[in-house]
Amino acid sequence: MSMSERDKELLRMVGMSEQQAERNARQAELESEPDGLTGRVYYGLHLAQPDEQEEMVTVSVRLPKATVDSLDQQARRYHISRSEYIRRRLAPDGQ
Repeated sequence: MSMSERDKELLRMVGMSEQQAERNARQAELESEPDGLTGRVYYGLHLAQPDEQEEMVTVSVRLPKATVDSLDQQARRYHISRSEYIRRRLAPDGQ
């Protein structure tokens, strides 16, 4: 993948090589390796492994529109729903 001059400049600013950026991108796109946001991904199971699935309960909260807009933006980055993004953010470490 060829990078634009602007991308190369940004990488230099943060002290990262093109190879590091490509390696990090491949790892992030695997979606099967744990990372700081999602942990290991189990599609449709809300972070629980199949033998750990618990009863799900609906909880409603009122949030400022700016907060919801930010949540939506972050969820889009990971191609998941707002609800799934919130579940992942609230999950205890290691799940």
